[in-house]
Amino acid sequence: MQTCATQGATRDSNFEFHISGFMSEYQNLKSKLPDHITQGDVKKILAAILSENAPWDWFTRARIPFPFAVRILRELQDAGYLAFANDKTQLTPRGQTLAHELHATAEPNMTCPRCAGSGADWGALQNIFERYVEIYNARPRNENPEFDQGAMTPESLFRRLALMIHMGDLQGARVVNLGDDDLASVAIGLTGLAQSVTVLEIDERIAAYIQAVAQKYNLPLTVRHQDLTQPLPSNLLGAFDTFVCDPPETEQGLLLFVEKGLALLRAGDAHAGYFGATVMEASLAKWARWQKQLLNKHEIAFTHILPPFTEYAPWPDEKPLTDIPALATLAGRPWYRFAFYRLETLPAFQPAADFETELSQVFYFDYEGYYEAWKA
Repeated sequence: MQTCATQGATRDSNFEFHISGFMSEYQNLKSKLPDHITQGDVKKILAAILSENAPWDWFTRARIPFPFAVRILRELQDAGYLAFANDKTQLTPRGQTLAHELHATAEPNMTCPRCAGSGADWGALQNIFERYVEIYNARPRNENPEFDQGAMTPESLFRRLALMIHMGDLQGARVVNLGDDDLASVAIGLTGLAQSVTVLEIDERIAAYIQAVAQKYNLPLTVRHQDLTQPLPSNLLGAFDTFVCDPPETEQGLLLFVEKGLALLRAGDAHAGYFGATVMEASLAKWARWQKQLLNKHEIAFTHILPPFTEYAPWPDEKPLTDIPALATLAGRPWYRFAFYRLETLPAFQPAADFETELSQVFYFDYEGYYEAWKA
């Protein structure tokens, strides 16, 4: 026999409890959130709060678009699920009930402290790391927001570099970098492993700096001023063994860069492409859409989707979120992270067709983007 507490209760496929005359904590919160924010998103934010003492690290933990996370935090705060006191954020009793309802719990950090989740140790590259850091520190600053620029930390870049070497994708290879505000081409050139490195860069300041560095250190680098929305030089199509890029976070921006990279790879198997992809400005639904498009159109496989070990240096225009006490002060250190993809071509692979498109804000901004968090 059912007790009166359970009579009339049902549980749907989203694990929401509906009891006659009663609204669960999640139902109450959901009524205040836009449709694109899911129950899973809320659960991830709650777990991040329970797991991390440093508020700006919540976003790496949560693995959802930054503006989604901020919107959830605002609603949690306004509805009394969060309390901020003595520089600490805690769930209130209502917040604890919500977390219990969604099965959100603290998640231990099991990431390797040495490799930061990259699976690669760059200690053997220490001799060139110090030279790279000098070059990196002297690079042109004042990143151009028109081109969605930002620089990853040198340590992050060298974790990537170690993986490329481990996979054999630099040794004797013709490498092409599509955009290079991180100076990855310089790091690759300093290893002395690649046969050649070609840089396609839209920012003339960065292109000139890389060219000057290449001449100073006698690196096998060639730099071309290139807008990727325009056709690529015909002599470069199908000419490379490995491409490297860090696309914008929009679906159109990522596909532009990666498909241009695929146009530059040689036919046949065992050629590689590397690119960053963030979950801080891209939902898994967005990831799924571009993954499907790339796999359906091209003879490739994704061999690696590595956790977000790539850290980006704070942007010069970075702002706190003053209406959320825990985030009212800047982190003062890198907190924005990227995952890292490796793809490999299959025997039937043919270079992708080159194409021309119009440069537009759609390549750089959408509703999942970082800056949306500050819009009213």
